[in-house]
Amino acid sequence: LTKLSFAKIVIPANFEHEDLIFFPIDNKEKMGIASLCDAIEQCARVDNSTSREVSVRWMTFLDSILGQKENQKAYLTFSDEVKSLGTNLGIHSVSEQEEALTLFHERGFLIHMTSTEILKNIVVLDPQWLIGALSKVICDGSIHINIDQFKEVGLEEDARVTYEKGLTSRDFLDFVWKSDQVEFFIDLMKRTMLLSEWDRESYLIPSLLHDTYVIPVTGIPGHRCVYDFSSGFLPNGVFQRLLCLCVELSSRNGNGSTNLKLYENFASVELKQGVIHLLENKEAQTISVYTAKIHSAQSV
Repeated sequence: LTKLSFAKIVIPANFEHEDLIFFPIDNKEKMGIASLCDAIEQCARVDNSTSREVSVRWMTFLDSILGQKENQKAYLTFSDEVKSLGTNLGIHSVSEQEEALTLFHERGFLIHMTSTEILKNIVVLDPQWLIGALSKVICDGSIHINIDQFKEVGLEEDARVTYEKGLTSRDFLDFVWKSDQVEFFIDLMKRTMLLSEWDRESYLIPSLLHDTYVIPVTGIPGHRCVYDFSSGFLPNGVFQRLLCLCVELSSRNGNGSTNLKLYENFASVELKQGVIHLLENKEAQTISVYTAKIHSAQSV
């Protein structure tokens, strides 16, 4: 937030942080940052979980992991590097190492996701490494992408389709991520519903869709259910994640990508039970879900 954009936001001279639903921050003038830091410290002091006692070996284990930052390492592999560090410190049990990493992750010292074996094998030391990698794909192609570098390696068409239709190829991802932990990033984007498999050779990234769907005069067929966020706000990315989920279900059911209709604000996806239409209305702060029989999809 900035004072110019939200001029009416005023932080009281004296307040209890429990009275705020969020902390307004002015990044340019650093307004409110000190109050936020104080509130975080207060919460940490009364949180019983922060007083958990751990062994000296665990503390040394953490120091040895974080010490790898000095070697310009953004991540470590659990199967090789982290296990080796733990074993050298006398922590031979893999389960104990995993328990320690869970604690370090919860405390924010590092990032260690465990929902899949691919994610589990990477221990992230530098969060900016994650952000930087994802922003190489999820970005404004007209501003942040130099098409000439893709021409040189024969990926000009892949780049064009990625940023015009939201469909990206494995070759494109290999190139922008320099073949470094590509499976990890793909799995991460799948798990966070930023990406779903389109076919054997490509992936759908809904946040890169640009075309706007215009509702036909006849309307959208099917039974309608409305998710209304107008009493608050519709968070960015909710519609795109629903779309990812539906495309993933369609793929699992073997329906393929032939009957999908995808727009920035609309999607029509064929599932096993029928057709589902998703429509986002940013003005009304709603997402409408329509369900219909398969033959009804022809009228959308």
